[in-house]
Amino acid sequence: MKKQIVSLIIVLLSVQYIYGQNNHIEKENWVENPQINILDNKYSKESAVVIFDKRSIEFADDAKGEVAEFYTIHKIIHINDDRGIEGFNKIYLGINENSDIVEIKARTILPGGKIIELDKSNIKDIKEDDGNVYKIFALEGLEKGCEVEYFYTFKKSTSFFGREVLQAAVPVLETKFQIIGPKRLKFEIKPYNFPVPAIDTVINDKRVLQCSFKGTAGLDEEKYASYDANLKRIEFKLCYNDANHTGERLFTWNELAKRVYGIYTSYTDKEYKKISDLVNENGWDKVGDETSKIIAVENYVKKNFSYNEELTSEDGNKLESVIQNKIGGAIGTLRLYSTIFQNLGIKYQFVLSGNRNNYIIDREFENWNNCENPLFYFPAENKLLAPTKLDYRYPWIFPSWGGTNGLFCKSTSLGNFSTAIAEIRNIPLEDYSKSLENTESRLELNNNLDSLTIDGKQIFAGYAAIDLRDAFNFSNEEQKRNIIKELAKASANSENITFSEILNQGFEGSDSNKPLIVHTITKSGELIESAGNKLLVKIGLAIGPQVEMYQEKPRQEPVNMEYAHVEERKIDFIIPQGYTIINLNDLKINETFKDNDELTMGFVSDYEIKGNILSVHIMEEYRKTNYPLSQFDQFRKIINASSDFNKVVLVLEKK
Repeated sequence: MKKQIVSLIIVLLSVQYIYGQNNHIEKENWVENPQINILDNKYSKESAVVIFDKRSIEFADDAKGEVAEFYTIHKIIHINDDRGIEGFNKIYLGINENSDIVEIKARTILPGGKIIELDKSNIKDIKEDDGNVYKIFALEGLEKGCEVEYFYTFKKSTSFFGREVLQAAVPVLETKFQIIGPKRLKFEIKPYNFPVPAIDTVINDKRVLQCSFKGTAGLDEEKYASYDANLKRIEFKLCYNDANHTGERLFTWNELAKRVYGIYTSYTDKEYKKISDLVNENGWDKVGDETSKIIAVENYVKKNFSYNEELTSEDGNKLESVIQNKIGGAIGTLRLYSTIFQNLGIKYQFVLSGNRNNYIIDREFENWNNCENPLFYFPAENKLLAPTKLDYRYPWIFPSWGGTNGLFCKSTSLGNFSTAIAEIRNIPLEDYSKSLENTESRLELNNNLDSLTIDGKQIFAGYAAIDLRDAFNFSNEEQKRNIIKELAKASANSENITFSEILNQGFEGSDSNKPLIVHTITKSGELIESAGNKLLVKIGLAIGPQVEMYQEKPRQEPVNMEYAHVEERKIDFIIPQGYTIINLNDLKINETFKDNDELTMGFVSDYEIKGNILSVHIMEEYRKTNYPLSQFDQFRKIINASSDFNKVVLVLEKK
């Protein structure tokens, strides 16, 4: 749930309290006469400090013989300033409208000793833009130096996998995490981005797995970093059930691969016949090589079938229904592709990916919740297809789904029985050289020497082209014009466009990586100034705005880029007759970095003059998606080199 909500629909909440129904679960408590905590002076500049953060997950047998899950969170927060008040005067519970609240308590403890307890009528429902409804309550009377304390327990849908993020921008002094359940259920936990031991004990027929630690620093967001992925977190899963299959590990990767394979390869004879008819109607079996077949199938399906992630019903995802209604959910869409590929004899593997900006698939710890995103992998081509992403075409996938581990479901046969085994390995992204953000510009002064005509092409290919293709293909004419204006303004500081065209905007050219080109001719007076008998040409602005990385605090996180890529710029400037450029060396910048004698990133700019044409060439490249913290200083130098070029102003003097 977003912590900052732009628009809310708030209604009074009718809460069902079920204290009496779940007396068998552990109850949270707080001290009756709380005192304000005295903080170390090192926290005086923090807006707020979390004194205590406890998360508890309990699994309990219910009257139906099923296992119910209850979640408890208990926090105490010390408020230092107005920003802290603003951040914690409303508490978002992360509970949807169908959850059963077991207990909720909250209070404000003022510096003078006064305590204001939560009025339960202040609990509201809020509806986010995406339609999801969550609960929220407001705390009264907050002031500097006060403390907020709250805890709540609710019954949630049972899942034997989970994740708790235990770090944010605010420091935490003490953290506790525990899983409670019947002693037959054995859970395991794994910490990420920090070490912490876990203690497993049995108390009164309940198994308690717990860990605690102190002194978690706040983590600030940084440029070119995966904030969520770098936060301290604990993941957990049920590994053993001693009531049956004692000693047999549950929910393995192989088990998931078998389930996935079984779901997505199942079809009836009638459904297969319909797929055969579809293949014959489109003549896919007569298309050339395997790659051509894959491309033809994807283009057809994404043009003629809709994908709806909310469609989860069994009937709606049957192949017969998908073919008839031209719409499917995740299961129905993958079944459609799968059956077509089987009919055409195309070898493929189902792949489930995580997202390297958030949470990864860990070979050593089988958290099925991290397997969020479906892909098809074609071993013969070593390429991927994203079936549920309309704007991504073979071989391009959502970049953060790659460059990280995936679950590859490798089919295998046991007699007449087919199934799959799991292989956890890296999901390959396309080579850095195929993703381009290039520019080609020709700058020429008018006769009065007070404005420039900029004939520019902005060239996008690979991963860099996808968002623009999406924008141009799903926008109306006015929106397209606005996009072109913004692109032209970035390199010309002007919206005075005299000509524009978009080339290769269709999705169908993605397989051959045909670049999308935005060609504009713009007149701009913003890049030229007069200074006595000199002309100042802001040629550096022709490459567009650049990121600056000048930070006071030490870097905390390694570098993560969305995708490796190249940015090549070619600028031709027509030197006006009777003028010479006196500071050409300002155009020469050379910042590169080699790792084991292999170039991994760099910014190099140079020039040459032929006749009256100054030709500037810039090659900026990032050949990896990830750079370790030890290489951050070099990365920053290269990022800032582009920013330094952005400031270059040519000085033209009369001969």
